[in-house]
Amino acid sequence: MKISHAIRHGLDFLLLIVIVGLCLGGILYFSWDKAAQVAITLLFAILYVFWGVFHHYHDGDLAVKIVWEYVAMSAMVTFILITFLLRV
Repeated sequence: MKISHAIRHGLDFLLLIVIVGLCLGGILYFSWDKAAQVAITLLFAILYVFWGVFHHYHDGDLAVKIVWEYVAMSAMVTFILITFLLRV
């Protein structure tokens, strides 16, 4: 593996960590507002799919199957998070 390849992947995953951190921070910050928490969860789902497409596009292995995998995982996690947020 080339060092530039490792650095690029590191930066991609750093971006993902920042996205996850900001969204989780937003959910905690707006703990009193369920609508804001749901909106942040939906925003996270969209950003996660875009991040996955971006990551695989730059890696050169983007395929429709991969996009659907990100959409499916995002939908499943969003459903679980929103269900949890609305029940608590």
